[in-house]
Amino acid sequence: MKIDNKKARIILAVIIAVSLVISTVYMFAKQGFHEDELLTYNLANSSKQLNVDGGWNSPEDFSEYLAVSPDDRFDYAQVYENQIIDASHPPLYYALVHTVCSFFPGVFSKWLAYSINVLAMAGILIMLYKIGRKITGNNLYALIGVGAYALSIACITTTIYLRMYATLTFWVLAFVYMSIKLYEKKNTVSIKDCILLAVTVLCGVLTQYYFILFAGLTGLVFLVLKIREKCGKDLIKYIIAAVVGAGLALCIYPYIISNVLGGNRGLSSLDMSALDMITVVTYVFYKLCTYVQILAKDMFINQVWLLGLCTAAVIGFGIYFRFVKKVKIPKKAMFAVVPAVCYFIGISLVSPFNSDRYVMASLPLIAMLFAFSFIRIFTLFKNQKIRLAVPVCILLASVTAFVTVKPYYTYGKTNLYEPKTDNCIFVGTAMLEWNKCIDKFMNYDSTMIVQSSKFSPTLGDELEEFAEKRGVITNGKVSSLAEAFMFNGDTNKQETDSMEKLKTDKKLASLDEVTVYVSRLADKDDVLKYITENTKFKNYELIQADYSFEDFYNWYDYFVETESYCNVYRFY
Repeated sequence: MKIDNKKARIILAVIIAVSLVISTVYMFAKQGFHEDELLTYNLANSSKQLNVDGGWNSPEDFSEYLAVSPDDRFDYAQVYENQIIDASHPPLYYALVHTVCSFFPGVFSKWLAYSINVLAMAGILIMLYKIGRKITGNNLYALIGVGAYALSIACITTTIYLRMYATLTFWVLAFVYMSIKLYEKKNTVSIKDCILLAVTVLCGVLTQYYFILFAGLTGLVFLVLKIREKCGKDLIKYIIAAVVGAGLALCIYPYIISNVLGGNRGLSSLDMSALDMITVVTYVFYKLCTYVQILAKDMFINQVWLLGLCTAAVIGFGIYFRFVKKVKIPKKAMFAVVPAVCYFIGISLVSPFNSDRYVMASLPLIAMLFAFSFIRIFTLFKNQKIRLAVPVCILLASVTAFVTVKPYYTYGKTNLYEPKTDNCIFVGTAMLEWNKCIDKFMNYDSTMIVQSSKFSPTLGDELEEFAEKRGVITNGKVSSLAEAFMFNGDTNKQETDSMEKLKTDKKLASLDEVTVYVSRLADKDDVLKYITENTKFKNYELIQADYSFEDFYNWYDYFVETESYCNVYRFY
């Protein structure tokens, strides 16, 4: 069955619309933020610093921390400066967020950053369709491949997570598409093609540094194929265009090198010499298992066995087609297979946290490759009706997933948005956990943020037990690994203590009751004792308990799924 270009465009538009409507439904249900989502707004919009050492902050202070002030609209110099200070990401995505927010000064809303993701996802699905059509030469197959991703939990999660990963995914797919397009041309690559490729590299590098890895893998495929085909002119033009794009990115933001090579993220941030080799090996194995779980949740209705079965079928039938049927993988398909698979495995190994966001850029191609593989498998059946099993299974799996699987970053299980008192205290540590709760603090008349130098004495044992139950041979050292991750490698981060401010603050002394957030990382018992012994508040009741690590297989899911990292109390 074939579909002409006009009908294909209409069907593609419907798929995009349905996918974005589903994402928007989840966005309406989204209550709460990952702390990095809140950081998106701060780094894009503000230079304001909150009082985090024992002073009070008003809702207006938090709003100014997240929203664009009327006097700072379209102030891209501040956006640029914020990224230099943060030293984690390049500035393009934040400039886009700042642009949207500048049209709504003084407003903090999840819908502002979401609008960028909506446009990015529409572009992602269009690019994915173009790539699929290049690989298969068939509009219907390309549409099935797009549907496999567009109607998945992976697509929804990428769209509703208010960070740069949807934008990164768009530039990654644009680069893959341009690479295939230039590959098709035999010594006829034009200046226009080179300019488009250079612009794609420029924007990709300035969005997120993981683009460099994906582009490098894609470029490697281009290099090998062009050398084998002896198309040296095309290869030279391709390399020059990519280098020009990367060079322009470096000129615009020269901190790229120090961010990439001198960053404090990932396994490179850890002092591996302090760990036993068996701990490292078993942790890496566990880390890979968490990414298998992530892929199962995002694309295989949260069933690892189904992912394993489908993967085994793809590999098994792939061997059958190659060595029995003598059918080779199309060369253009290598532009999807090699970068997507190698990127997923590579990021699984080196990512700073075991999080789906780091592999989001590979998921559209992985979904499409699974769809194409099963389309090929079902060509073994002569009955045309049996071949309809692929789109039907995709649709059934999508419906099942939307009913049974809760996407990451939706939250919505907390009652902390309904304050029990007018004022609030947050007690945290050097990890700056208060950033997770800013949107909740905006509901109080005022919030005091203090820092304790005393970490939870049971946290290390909890992490050791958690890791050992998941197959990591810790030898008592995994808590140091987790500590390095929590501080992004900076284990010498200054620890201050402003608890004494609770003793002397006059406003606090005038209150009859107050809500107190106690960070999971702080010594809870010490904090409770300190407040009851050194303030007028002698009684307290639990408002909401923090989640248990045991609720999750992936330790980082705790940070993704919990709303506050805190036990929350009402003191009176």
